[in-house]
Amino acid sequence: MVVLIVVVIDSLLLCILINLIMQYRMMLKSPGANKAELKQDARKRTEKMSITAMMLAFALALKYFSIELPLMGSNGLRFGFAGIFTAFPAILFGPLYGGITSALTDLLGFFMKPTGDYNFLFTLMGFVGGFLKGLLWLLFKKSGRGLAKAARWIFLGIMCFFLVFGLSVTVSLNRDGITHGIIAHTEDIPEKDNMTTRIEAGEVGAPTKFVGMLTSSKGAKTYQKSFATNANLAGIGIAAVGAAGLIFMGVKTLLRLRAKKKDPEALKKDNDVFIKILFSILISGIVVTTINSKILIELYGIKAPFVVYWLPRLAEEIIVCSLQAYVIAVIYKACEKLFRRKGYID
Repeated sequence: MVVLIVVVIDSLLLCILINLIMQYRMMLKSPGANKAELKQDARKRTEKMSITAMMLAFALALKYFSIELPLMGSNGLRFGFAGIFTAFPAILFGPLYGGITSALTDLLGFFMKPTGDYNFLFTLMGFVGGFLKGLLWLLFKKSGRGLAKAARWIFLGIMCFFLVFGLSVTVSLNRDGITHGIIAHTEDIPEKDNMTTRIEAGEVGAPTKFVGMLTSSKGAKTYQKSFATNANLAGIGIAAVGAAGLIFMGVKTLLRLRAKKKDPEALKKDNDVFIKILFSILISGIVVTTINSKILIELYGIKAPFVVYWLPRLAEEIIVCSLQAYVIAVIYKACEKLFRRKGYID
């Protein structure tokens, strides 16, 4: 608790410092600005910085708190909440605020609870990810209905692919006798030598070979657990994301049709917040995950091929970003009137 208080105070002091720098910059840029204009500009920036600091505090408090998704079974995916709060400064105030929040979350989070050696590259990538979220959001929110419609179809296509791919992996694993049911459990997975022999002999299907490829770089002691985890990610995990996305879009379409009957102009007012938030978070997440994977391989001398190391991390990132987008969109829509009244969004 004491550490969190110190972090919050440090964050507020940093916000004040940035505020003073920005005010000095405005004075140089607009020397003719009167005191009232400078005061109003400083007030707005202070308000933005205070909210950013609050979001940073929430992100830090939740950085090491996560829940295990029950749909993944005993080898499930852990879902954290910190990313939800680091996204809001980028969405509300722009790329710079998003970059600063994400970078500080990584930096201060490490000093709160060190895990291994600190590496500045990951803090830098945190800034890049937050900055990219804000930049993509600026591009998507100003886009017309045509781009939003295209994004919906792209999203539907991706969700259909996820559903089919995930189900094919699950079916293949069951047909090959690797798993029994929709969830892969560690105790059901054959030992590494047995599994490798079956894969090399062509006794299993392509989806099972795919999961085996993802797991091939792990040692014998962790092979079965890693295989089960990758099977859940590539199977029921991806399928669940696809099904959830299709259900969400189906419900959204029904609501749009219902709104259209009541108000023919309703569709013109629909700004497709979820789709825009999803693509902003997902694209930035994929970019950061790809670069971080390359950094880890080079930094720690990981012998696995890049694709083998990158694919399970990519699958996890897609699932987490999709779930975060749902939560962020719900909060955004619930607070949209407040955000507009405060002038945070147009």
